[in-house]
Amino acid sequence: MSTVRFATISVLLCALIAVAAGRAPRAHAFGMEVPPLVGANDFSCRPSRDKPYPVILAHGAATDAQRSFGALAPALRSQGYCVFAADVGRVPLPTLGLNGVSDPGWPGLGPIAAAVQGDPVYGVADIGSQAVQLATFVAMVRGVTGAPKVEMVGHSTGGTEIREYVRRHPGVVDSVVTIGTPYRGSTFDGLPKMFPFYGALGMDGEQTAAQVFGPAGAEQVPGTPTLTRLNADGETEPGIRYTAIASRTDEVITPAETALLARPEGGNRNIWIQDGCPALTVSHNELLSNPRAIAEITAAVAGAPPPPPC
Repeated sequence: MSTVRFATISVLLCALIAVAAGRAPRAHAFGMEVPPLVGANDFSCRPSRDKPYPVILAHGAATDAQRSFGALAPALRSQGYCVFAADVGRVPLPTLGLNGVSDPGWPGLGPIAAAVQGDPVYGVADIGSQAVQLATFVAMVRGVTGAPKVEMVGHSTGGTEIREYVRRHPGVVDSVVTIGTPYRGSTFDGLPKMFPFYGALGMDGEQTAAQVFGPAGAEQVPGTPTLTRLNADGETEPGIRYTAIASRTDEVITPAETALLARPEGGNRNIWIQDGCPALTVSHNELLSNPRAIAEITAAVAGAPPPPPC
């Protein structure tokens, strides 16, 4: 048995024991933790007949579940879903670069600033490692709830992590909603301004992404082996309903069109936040807090029509 497989099984068993003991499971040893989050991580929740699959939320780079899903998790729970979210992708601090600012306007803090304030840095490990941790969490949720499948929602890097997961674990996911996820890679044009330390050094967006978001950032620029592999047989997997949500005013995922499916087919669809609301300005961060964005996401999870125009 491989070391990774053994570690995964060990974490899963420890998590299930923690659930049985009535407390939130933790899995520090494998870089994953299940945080307290309003609207999510109630391991007594059981899917209903009309909503048979739990919803798994995957956060982006240099942030965590609490910072990302404070609005979305309660909104989904109010619709009757069992909602779960873990912190994944933690990397030892020395592997990350300095960002030179205390709050870059990203969901959560920059890696170094977060560490200085005593907060763990999540979402910055390589995509493959994050997918392994996500798999551990999904297996735990399915084991506790008894659900045969899950719905998955990913913001930014979280969507790429989900893409890697579904490639490795066919037949487990019913639907995927991505929010500001760079399917064909981002040039991260807004990052040098958000992180002026790097801008002052003459670094462009792609170089800044590698520094600020670690391996995960480096893997999500155009043309990387990771994205080339994920896109080789198409951007979606058969049997899964996909919804890609993007904002025309996203300053991080650039060009903004990369957050949409190149060729949505069948039941898959693309949604601009500005559809029906052309004057709406929604930043990358606000894709998880803007009321219309939340309405679009919850409708996508349900497979329902989008909300009415503004």
